[in-house]
Amino acid sequence: MKLPAITALLVSLFFAATASTASPDLLGPALNGPLRGLQYLVFCTRGSYDDPHWYANIGYYCDDEQHKAYPGNGKPDESRLFRLDLRSGEVTTLLDGQGGTIRDPQLDYDGRTILFSHRPAGSEHFHLFEIGVDGTNLRQLTDGPYDDYEPIHLPDGDLLFVSTRCRRWVNCWTTQVGTIHRSDPDGGHIRAISANTEHDNTPWMLPDGRVLYTRWEYVDRSQVEFHHLWSMNPDGTGQTVYYGNLRPHILMIDAKPIPGTREVLANFSPGHGVNEHAGRATVVSASLGPDDPAAAQTLHQGPLIRDPYPLTEDLFLVARNRQLVLLNRQGHTEVLYTHPGESQVHEPRPVAVRPREPVIPDRVQPAGATGVMALTDVYEGRNMEGVERGDIKRLLVLESLPKPVNFSGGPYLTSWLGTFTLERFLGTVPVVSDGSSFFEVPADRQLFFVALDEHDHSVKRMQSFTAVRPGETLS
Repeated sequence: MKLPAITALLVSLFFAATASTASPDLLGPALNGPLRGLQYLVFCTRGSYDDPHWYANIGYYCDDEQHKAYPGNGKPDESRLFRLDLRSGEVTTLLDGQGGTIRDPQLDYDGRTILFSHRPAGSEHFHLFEIGVDGTNLRQLTDGPYDDYEPIHLPDGDLLFVSTRCRRWVNCWTTQVGTIHRSDPDGGHIRAISANTEHDNTPWMLPDGRVLYTRWEYVDRSQVEFHHLWSMNPDGTGQTVYYGNLRPHILMIDAKPIPGTREVLANFSPGHGVNEHAGRATVVSASLGPDDPAAAQTLHQGPLIRDPYPLTEDLFLVARNRQLVLLNRQGHTEVLYTHPGESQVHEPRPVAVRPREPVIPDRVQPAGATGVMALTDVYEGRNMEGVERGDIKRLLVLESLPKPVNFSGGPYLTSWLGTFTLERFLGTVPVVSDGSSFFEVPADRQLFFVALDEHDHSVKRMQSFTAVRPGETLS
Protein backbone atom coordinates (compact mmCIF):
# COMPACT_ATOMS: atom_id res chain seq x y z
CA MET A 1 0.00 0.00 0.00
CA LYS A 2 1.35 3.41 -0.98
CA LEU A 3 1.90 6.15 1.62
CA PRO A 4 -1.02 8.36 0.46
CA ALA A 5 -3.35 5.37 0.75
CA ILE A 6 -2.07 4.61 4.26
CA THR A 7 -2.54 8.26 5.23
CA ALA A 8 -6.08 8.28 3.86
CA LEU A 9 -6.88 5.08 5.76
CA LEU A 10 -5.51 6.48 9.04
CA VAL A 11 -7.49 9.68 8.60
CA SER A 12 -10.68 7.77 7.88
CA LEU A 13 -10.13 5.54 10.92
CA PHE A 14 -9.50 8.60 13.09
CA PHE A 15 -12.74 10.27 12.06
CA ALA A 16 -14.65 7.02 12.40
CA ALA A 17 -13.33 6.56 15.93
CA THR A 18 -14.10 10.18 16.75
CA ALA A 19 -17.63 9.81 15.45
CA SER A 20 -18.21 6.59 17.40
CA THR A 21 -17.10 8.15 20.70
CA ALA A 22 -18.57 11.62 20.22
CA SER A 23 -20.89 12.74 23.00
CA PRO A 24 -24.58 13.23 22.20
CA ASP A 25 -26.28 16.60 22.48
CA LEU A 26 -27.01 16.87 26.19
CA LEU A 27 -28.14 20.46 26.62
CA GLY A 28 -30.76 20.71 23.87
CA PRO A 29 -32.98 17.81 24.98
CA ALA A 30 -32.56 18.86 28.62
CA LEU A 31 -33.75 22.43 27.97
CA ASN A 32 -36.82 20.99 26.26
CA GLY A 33 -37.29 18.40 28.99
CA PRO A 34 -36.29 18.31 32.66
CA LEU A 35 -34.56 21.72 32.50
CA ARG A 36 -37.24 23.51 30.48
CA GLY A 37 -37.57 26.25 33.11
CA LEU A 38 -33.83 26.91 33.41
CA GLN A 39 -32.25 29.82 31.54
CA TYR A 40 -29.20 31.01 33.50
CA LEU A 41 -26.15 29.63 35.24
CA VAL A 42 -23.74 31.60 37.42
CA PHE A 43 -20.08 30.73 37.91
CA CYS A 44 -16.76 32.24 38.97
CA THR A 45 -13.38 32.51 37.33
CA ARG A 46 -10.16 32.95 39.27
CA GLY A 47 -6.46 32.23 39.14
CA SER A 48 -4.65 29.34 40.77
CA TYR A 49 -2.57 29.14 43.92
CA ASP A 50 0.83 27.54 44.52
CA ASP A 51 0.09 25.09 47.31
CA PRO A 52 -0.68 21.47 46.31
CA HIS A 53 -3.18 20.93 49.15
CA TRP A 54 -6.92 21.26 48.57
CA TYR A 55 -7.43 23.42 51.67
CA ALA A 56 -4.44 25.82 51.56
CA ASN A 57 -6.12 28.63 49.60
CA ILE A 58 -6.76 31.12 52.41
CA GLY A 59 -4.64 33.29 54.68
CA TYR A 60 -0.87 33.11 54.85
CA TYR A 61 1.94 30.72 55.82
CA CYS A 62 3.07 30.65 59.44
CA ASP A 63 6.76 30.72 58.51
CA ASP A 64 6.36 33.77 56.24
CA GLU A 65 3.46 36.14 56.80
CA GLN A 66 4.18 37.79 53.45
CA HIS A 67 3.67 34.48 51.62
CA LYS A 68 -0.05 34.45 50.89
CA ALA A 69 -1.93 31.21 50.34
CA TYR A 70 -4.99 32.59 48.53
CA PRO A 71 -5.30 32.54 44.69
CA GLY A 72 -2.65 34.71 43.12
CA ASN A 73 -0.45 34.23 46.21
CA GLY A 74 -0.44 37.98 46.86
CA LYS A 75 -0.55 39.07 43.21
CA PRO A 76 -3.68 40.55 41.53
CA ASP A 77 -6.20 37.88 40.53
CA GLU A 78 -8.23 37.81 37.31
CA SER A 79 -11.47 36.85 39.04
CA ARG A 80 -15.09 37.55 38.06
CA LEU A 81 -18.62 36.41 38.77
CA PHE A 82 -20.46 35.60 35.52
CA ARG A 83 -23.97 34.72 34.39
CA LEU A 84 -24.42 32.46 31.34
CA ASP A 85 -27.64 32.42 29.31
CA LEU A 86 -27.99 28.76 28.32
CA ARG A 87 -30.37 29.56 25.47
CA SER A 88 -28.53 32.42 23.79
CA GLY A 89 -24.97 31.71 24.95
CA GLU A 90 -24.62 35.31 26.18
CA VAL A 91 -22.20 35.80 29.09
CA THR A 92 -22.70 38.73 31.48
CA THR A 93 -20.22 39.95 34.08
CA LEU A 94 -22.07 40.40 37.38
CA LEU A 95 -19.02 41.42 39.40
CA ASP A 96 -15.43 42.16 38.44
CA GLY A 97 -13.02 41.30 41.24
CA GLN A 98 -10.66 44.05 40.02
CA GLY A 99 -7.62 42.17 41.27
CA GLY A 100 -9.38 40.49 44.19
CA THR A 101 -10.85 36.98 44.26
CA ILE A 102 -14.46 35.73 44.04
CA ARG A 103 -15.47 32.19 45.03
CA ASP A 104 -18.28 29.89 46.21
CA PRO A 105 -21.49 31.40 44.75
CA GLN A 106 -24.72 30.01 46.19
CA LEU A 107 -28.23 30.96 45.07
CA ASP A 108 -30.91 31.74 47.64
CA TYR A 109 -34.05 29.58 47.65
CA ASP A 110 -35.94 32.18 45.59
CA GLY A 111 -33.20 32.24 42.93
CA ARG A 112 -32.88 36.04 43.11
CA THR A 113 -29.82 36.60 45.29
CA ILE A 114 -26.30 35.15 45.10
CA LEU A 115 -24.38 34.56 48.33
CA PHE A 116 -20.62 34.29 47.77
CA SER A 117 -17.18 34.76 49.29
CA HIS A 118 -15.00 37.64 48.15
CA ARG A 119 -11.54 38.94 48.93
CA PRO A 120 -11.53 42.50 47.57
CA ALA A 121 -8.33 43.82 46.02
CA GLY A 122 -5.97 45.06 48.72
CA SER A 123 -7.63 42.90 51.37
CA GLU A 124 -6.08 39.89 53.11
CA HIS A 125 -9.32 38.06 53.91
CA PHE A 126 -12.37 36.48 52.30
CA HIS A 127 -15.74 37.63 53.62
CA LEU A 128 -19.35 36.89 52.74
CA PHE A 129 -21.18 39.12 50.28
CA GLU A 130 -24.47 38.96 48.42
CA ILE A 131 -25.56 40.39 45.08
CA GLY A 132 -28.66 40.19 42.89
CA VAL A 133 -28.67 37.84 39.91
CA ASP A 134 -28.80 40.98 37.76
CA GLY A 135 -25.55 42.29 39.30
CA THR A 136 -27.17 44.95 41.51
CA ASN A 137 -27.40 45.48 45.29
CA LEU A 138 -23.92 44.28 46.25
CA ARG A 139 -23.71 44.01 50.05
CA GLN A 140 -21.01 42.82 52.47
CA LEU A 141 -22.21 40.57 55.30
CA THR A 142 -19.14 39.62 57.39
CA ASP A 143 -15.86 41.29 58.24
CA GLY A 144 -12.89 41.06 60.58
CA PRO A 145 -9.40 39.50 60.49
CA TYR A 146 -10.72 36.09 59.44
CA ASP A 147 -11.61 34.19 56.27
CA ASP A 148 -15.27 33.25 55.70
CA TYR A 149 -15.98 31.02 52.70
CA GLU A 150 -18.02 28.11 51.24
CA PRO A 151 -21.36 29.57 52.43
CA ILE A 152 -24.86 28.08 52.08
CA HIS A 153 -28.36 29.18 53.06
CA LEU A 154 -30.24 27.31 55.78
CA PRO A 155 -34.00 26.81 55.38
CA ASP A 156 -34.73 29.05 58.40
CA GLY A 157 -32.84 31.94 56.78
CA ASP A 158 -29.55 31.63 58.65
CA LEU A 159 -26.20 31.13 56.90
CA LEU A 160 -23.72 28.29 57.31
CA PHE A 161 -20.11 28.64 56.18
CA VAL A 162 -16.49 27.69 56.82
CA SER A 163 -14.40 30.19 58.76
CA THR A 164 -10.97 30.63 60.32
CA ARG A 165 -12.63 32.25 63.34
CA CYS A 166 -11.77 29.03 65.19
CA ARG A 167 -8.21 30.44 65.44
CA ARG A 168 -6.22 27.27 64.88
CA TRP A 169 -3.61 25.93 62.50
CA VAL A 170 -3.29 22.72 60.52
CA ASN A 171 -1.38 20.31 62.74
CA CYS A 172 0.64 18.89 59.84
CA TRP A 173 1.05 22.00 57.65
CA THR A 174 1.76 25.72 57.83
CA THR A 175 -1.65 27.23 57.00
CA GLN A 176 -4.77 28.07 58.96
CA VAL A 177 -7.79 25.87 59.70
CA GLY A 178 -11.39 26.61 58.73
CA THR A 179 -14.34 24.97 60.51
CA ILE A 180 -18.11 25.28 60.12
CA HIS A 181 -19.78 28.36 61.61
CA ARG A 182 -23.33 29.71 61.59
CA SER A 183 -24.70 33.25 61.47
CA ASP A 184 -28.00 35.06 61.16
CA PRO A 185 -29.15 36.11 57.64
CA ASP A 186 -27.23 39.39 57.78
CA GLY A 187 -23.94 37.84 58.90
CA GLY A 188 -24.32 38.69 62.59
CA HIS A 189 -24.24 36.45 65.67
CA ILE A 190 -21.49 34.24 64.25
CA ARG A 191 -20.80 31.10 66.28
CA ALA A 192 -18.79 27.93 65.72
CA ILE A 193 -20.79 24.70 65.51
CA SER A 194 -17.83 22.36 64.91
CA ALA A 195 -15.13 21.27 67.37
CA ASN A 196 -12.82 19.97 64.65
CA THR A 197 -9.11 20.75 65.07
CA GLU A 198 -8.64 20.28 61.31
CA HIS A 199 -10.58 21.46 58.28
CA ASP A 200 -14.27 21.14 57.59
CA ASN A 201 -15.25 21.89 54.00
CA THR A 202 -18.12 22.41 51.55
CA PRO A 203 -21.25 22.12 53.73
CA TRP A 204 -24.47 21.52 51.78
CA MET A 205 -28.09 20.84 52.69
CA LEU A 206 -29.55 17.33 52.48
CA PRO A 207 -33.26 16.96 51.61
CA ASP A 208 -34.10 15.88 55.18
CA GLY A 209 -32.71 19.10 56.70
CA ARG A 210 -29.32 17.79 57.79
CA VAL A 211 -26.01 19.23 56.60
CA LEU A 212 -23.60 17.15 54.51
CA TYR A 213 -19.94 18.17 54.71
CA THR A 214 -16.32 17.05 54.50
CA ARG A 215 -14.44 16.43 57.74
CA TRP A 216 -10.67 15.97 57.80
CA GLU A 217 -9.39 14.28 60.93
CA TYR A 218 -6.56 12.14 62.20
CA VAL A 219 -6.74 10.86 65.75
CA ASP A 220 -3.68 8.66 66.26
CA ARG A 221 -3.64 7.64 62.59
CA SER A 222 -2.36 8.87 59.23
CA GLN A 223 -2.75 12.59 58.63
CA VAL A 224 -3.19 12.22 54.85
CA GLU A 225 -5.87 9.55 54.42
CA PHE A 226 -9.14 10.38 56.21
CA HIS A 227 -11.11 13.32 54.78
CA HIS A 228 -14.51 11.85 54.11
CA LEU A 229 -18.23 12.68 54.25
CA TRP A 230 -20.10 13.46 57.47
CA SER A 231 -23.53 14.82 58.37
CA MET A 232 -24.91 16.87 61.23
CA ASN A 233 -27.89 19.00 62.13
CA PRO A 234 -27.66 22.72 61.29
CA ASP A 235 -26.99 23.50 64.96
CA GLY A 236 -23.98 21.16 65.00
CA THR A 237 -25.69 18.37 66.93
CA GLY A 238 -25.87 14.76 65.77
CA GLN A 239 -22.50 14.59 64.02
CA THR A 240 -22.13 11.20 62.33
CA VAL A 241 -20.36 9.49 59.43
CA TYR A 242 -22.21 9.71 56.12
CA TYR A 243 -19.73 7.78 53.97
CA GLY A 244 -16.15 6.72 54.66
CA ASN A 245 -13.84 7.21 57.67
CA LEU A 246 -12.89 3.51 57.86
CA ARG A 247 -10.88 2.82 54.72
CA PRO A 248 -8.02 5.24 53.93
CA HIS A 249 -7.27 7.39 50.90
CA ILE A 250 -9.29 9.80 48.73
CA LEU A 251 -10.55 13.24 49.62
CA MET A 252 -14.36 13.26 49.33
CA ILE A 253 -15.53 16.83 48.88
CA ASP A 254 -18.12 19.13 47.24
CA ALA A 255 -20.91 16.62 47.94
CA LYS A 256 -24.52 17.50 47.06
CA PRO A 257 -27.77 15.48 46.89
CA ILE A 258 -28.93 14.30 43.47
CA PRO A 259 -32.56 15.32 42.81
CA GLY A 260 -35.10 12.51 42.87
CA THR A 261 -32.70 9.98 44.42
CA ARG A 262 -31.15 8.97 47.73
CA GLU A 263 -27.71 9.49 46.21
CA VAL A 264 -25.20 12.31 46.42
CA LEU A 265 -22.72 13.58 43.86
CA ALA A 266 -19.23 14.25 45.24
CA ASN A 267 -15.78 14.90 43.91
CA PHE A 268 -13.25 12.19 44.83
CA SER A 269 -9.86 13.89 44.77
CA PRO A 270 -6.87 11.52 44.57
CA GLY A 271 -4.78 10.67 47.63
CA HIS A 272 -4.54 13.53 50.12
CA GLY A 273 -6.55 15.78 47.82
CA VAL A 274 -5.52 17.96 44.90
CA ASN A 275 -5.26 21.73 44.54
CA GLU A 276 -8.72 23.35 44.10
CA HIS A 277 -10.58 20.12 45.02
CA ALA A 278 -9.84 18.62 41.58
CA GLY A 279 -10.98 15.01 41.23
CA ARG A 280 -13.51 12.70 39.61
CA ALA A 281 -17.26 13.18 39.85
CA THR A 282 -18.58 10.22 41.84
CA VAL A 283 -22.10 9.10 42.72
CA VAL A 284 -22.40 7.82 46.30
CA SER A 285 -25.32 5.61 47.36
CA ALA A 286 -25.14 5.89 51.13
CA SER A 287 -28.11 3.54 51.50
CA LEU A 288 -25.61 0.72 50.97
CA GLY A 289 -23.85 1.76 54.18
CA PRO A 290 -20.89 3.97 55.07
CA ASP A 291 -18.26 1.27 54.41
CA ASP A 292 -19.31 -0.37 51.13
CA PRO A 293 -16.87 0.40 48.27
CA ALA A 294 -19.63 -0.52 45.81
CA ALA A 295 -21.58 2.52 47.00
CA ALA A 296 -19.24 4.86 45.08
CA GLN A 297 -19.41 4.91 41.27
CA THR A 298 -17.02 7.13 39.28
CA LEU A 299 -18.67 8.80 36.28
CA HIS A 300 -15.71 9.63 34.03
CA GLN A 301 -12.03 9.20 33.26
CA GLY A 302 -9.68 11.65 31.60
CA PRO A 303 -9.02 15.14 32.98
CA LEU A 304 -9.91 15.89 36.59
CA ILE A 305 -12.91 18.13 37.18
CA ARG A 306 -14.02 20.49 39.95
CA ASP A 307 -17.19 21.65 41.68
CA PRO A 308 -19.76 19.07 40.50
CA TYR A 309 -23.40 20.19 40.76
CA PRO A 310 -26.35 17.83 40.08
CA LEU A 311 -29.07 19.40 37.92
CA THR A 312 -31.18 16.27 37.49
CA GLU A 313 -30.87 12.57 38.24
CA ASP A 314 -28.75 12.20 35.09
CA LEU A 315 -27.20 15.61 34.31
CA PHE A 316 -24.43 17.34 36.24
CA LEU A 317 -22.54 20.61 35.89
CA VAL A 318 -18.76 20.44 36.34
CA ALA A 319 -15.83 22.81 35.89
CA ARG A 320 -12.89 21.52 33.85
CA ASN A 321 -9.92 23.84 33.57
CA ARG A 322 -11.26 26.89 31.66
CA GLN A 323 -14.45 25.12 30.62
CA LEU A 324 -17.96 24.83 31.99
CA VAL A 325 -19.13 21.32 31.13
CA LEU A 326 -22.33 19.26 31.22
CA LEU A 327 -21.76 15.62 32.26
CA ASN A 328 -24.16 12.67 32.36
CA ARG A 329 -24.03 9.28 34.12
CA GLN A 330 -22.63 7.59 31.03
CA GLY A 331 -19.60 9.87 31.12
CA HIS A 332 -20.64 11.88 28.06
CA THR A 333 -19.82 15.58 28.16
CA GLU A 334 -20.80 18.77 26.40
CA VAL A 335 -18.84 22.01 26.74
CA LEU A 336 -21.20 24.89 27.57
CA TYR A 337 -18.61 27.66 27.84
CA THR A 338 -14.87 28.15 27.45
CA HIS A 339 -13.34 31.11 29.26
CA PRO A 340 -11.06 33.14 26.96
CA GLY A 341 -8.79 34.41 29.74
CA GLU A 342 -6.11 32.65 31.77
CA SER A 343 -8.30 32.06 34.83
CA GLN A 344 -10.08 28.78 35.42
CA VAL A 345 -13.83 28.26 35.71
CA HIS A 346 -15.24 27.37 39.14
CA GLU A 347 -18.50 26.62 40.98
CA PRO A 348 -21.24 26.56 38.30
CA ARG A 349 -24.74 26.95 39.80
CA PRO A 350 -28.22 27.09 38.23
CA VAL A 351 -30.29 30.24 38.73
CA ALA A 352 -33.50 28.56 39.85
CA VAL A 353 -36.11 28.47 42.58
CA ARG A 354 -35.73 25.45 44.87
CA PRO A 355 -37.78 24.15 47.81
CA ARG A 356 -36.68 24.74 51.37
CA GLU A 357 -35.67 21.70 53.35
CA PRO A 358 -37.48 20.96 56.63
CA VAL A 359 -36.20 22.99 59.59
CA ILE A 360 -34.68 20.78 62.30
CA PRO A 361 -35.32 22.47 65.67
CA ASP A 362 -32.26 23.85 67.46
CA ARG A 363 -31.32 21.64 70.42
CA VAL A 364 -28.35 23.65 71.69
CA GLN A 365 -28.49 25.34 75.10
CA PRO A 366 -26.07 28.26 74.61
CA ALA A 367 -25.60 28.87 78.33
CA GLY A 368 -24.56 25.26 78.93
CA ALA A 369 -20.99 24.02 79.13
CA THR A 370 -21.54 20.27 78.88
CA GLY A 371 -23.40 17.56 77.02
CA VAL A 372 -24.13 13.90 77.61
CA MET A 373 -22.80 10.76 75.92
CA ALA A 374 -25.28 7.87 76.01
CA LEU A 375 -23.50 4.71 74.88
CA THR A 376 -25.90 1.82 74.32
CA ASP A 377 -23.40 -0.98 73.78
CA VAL A 378 -19.63 -0.51 73.67
CA TYR A 379 -19.25 -3.88 71.94
CA GLU A 380 -21.22 -2.80 68.86
CA GLY A 381 -18.89 -0.96 66.50
CA ARG A 382 -17.25 -0.85 63.08
CA ASN A 383 -13.97 -2.44 64.21
CA MET A 384 -14.54 -4.50 67.37
CA GLU A 385 -13.35 -7.90 66.16
CA GLY A 386 -11.60 -9.92 68.86
CA VAL A 387 -13.22 -8.11 71.80
CA GLU A 388 -15.31 -10.37 74.04
CA ARG A 389 -18.25 -9.25 76.15
CA GLY A 390 -17.10 -8.47 79.65
CA ASP A 391 -13.61 -7.40 78.54
CA ILE A 392 -14.31 -3.66 78.79
CA LYS A 393 -14.72 -2.17 82.27
CA ARG A 394 -14.07 1.54 81.76
CA LEU A 395 -13.62 4.23 79.14
CA LEU A 396 -10.70 6.63 79.25
CA VAL A 397 -11.93 10.01 77.98
CA LEU A 398 -9.34 12.12 76.14
CA GLU A 399 -9.47 15.48 74.40
CA SER A 400 -7.44 16.15 71.26
CA LEU A 401 -6.31 19.78 71.47
CA PRO A 402 -6.25 22.32 68.63
CA LYS A 403 -3.01 23.97 67.53
CA PRO A 404 -3.35 27.67 68.47
CA VAL A 405 0.12 28.67 67.23
CA ASN A 406 2.28 27.20 64.51
CA PHE A 407 5.98 27.12 63.70
CA SER A 408 6.24 24.25 61.22
CA GLY A 409 4.25 21.69 59.29
CA GLY A 410 5.66 18.80 61.30
CA PRO A 411 5.10 17.22 64.72
CA TYR A 412 8.54 18.21 65.97
CA LEU A 413 7.55 20.48 68.84
CA THR A 414 4.95 17.93 69.96
CA SER A 415 6.72 14.64 69.28
CA TRP A 416 9.52 13.24 67.15
CA LEU A 417 7.92 11.56 64.12
CA GLY A 418 4.92 10.64 66.30
CA THR A 419 1.58 12.29 67.00
CA PHE A 420 0.81 15.73 65.60
CA THR A 421 -1.58 16.57 68.43
CA LEU A 422 -1.52 17.01 72.18
CA GLU A 423 -4.08 14.98 74.11
CA ARG A 424 -5.58 15.96 77.45
CA PHE A 425 -6.72 13.40 80.02
CA LEU A 426 -10.29 14.16 81.18
CA GLY A 427 -11.06 11.08 83.28
CA THR A 428 -12.55 7.60 83.21
CA VAL A 429 -16.17 6.45 83.26
CA PRO A 430 -17.56 2.98 84.08
CA VAL A 431 -19.03 0.57 81.54
CA VAL A 432 -21.76 -1.63 83.01
CA SER A 433 -22.19 -5.34 82.29
CA ASP A 434 -24.55 -4.83 79.34
CA GLY A 435 -21.96 -2.65 77.60
CA SER A 436 -23.69 0.66 78.23
CA SER A 437 -22.30 3.88 79.66
CA PHE A 438 -23.86 7.27 80.38
CA PHE A 439 -21.68 10.24 81.22
CA GLU A 440 -21.30 14.02 81.03
CA VAL A 441 -18.52 15.63 78.98
CA PRO A 442 -17.38 19.17 78.13
CA ALA A 443 -19.22 20.61 75.14
CA ASP A 444 -17.57 21.71 71.89
CA ARG A 445 -14.41 19.68 72.48
CA GLN A 446 -12.81 17.08 70.21
CA LEU A 447 -13.14 13.91 72.30
CA PHE A 448 -12.19 10.28 71.84
CA PHE A 449 -12.21 7.19 74.04
CA VAL A 450 -9.98 4.27 74.95
CA ALA A 451 -11.70 1.07 76.12
CA LEU A 452 -9.94 -0.32 79.22
CA ASP A 453 -10.02 -3.77 80.81
CA GLU A 454 -10.02 -4.62 84.52
CA HIS A 455 -6.29 -3.85 84.70
CA ASP A 456 -6.73 -0.49 82.93
CA HIS A 457 -5.00 -1.89 79.85
CA SER A 458 -6.19 -0.70 76.45
CA VAL A 459 -8.60 -3.08 74.70
CA LYS A 460 -9.53 -0.79 71.78
CA ARG A 461 -8.52 2.78 71.00
CA MET A 462 -10.83 5.11 69.09
CA GLN A 463 -9.10 6.64 66.06
CA SER A 464 -11.74 9.20 65.24
CA PHE A 465 -13.38 11.87 67.36
CA THR A 466 -16.81 12.82 68.60
CA ALA A 467 -18.23 15.97 70.14
CA VAL A 468 -21.41 17.29 71.73
CA ARG A 469 -22.91 20.76 71.62
CA PRO A 470 -24.04 22.43 74.88
CA GLY A 471 -27.06 20.58 76.24
CA GLU A 472 -26.91 17.81 73.63
CA THR A 473 -27.38 14.15 74.46
CA LEU A 474 -25.56 12.10 71.83
CA SER A 475 -26.30 8.40 71.53
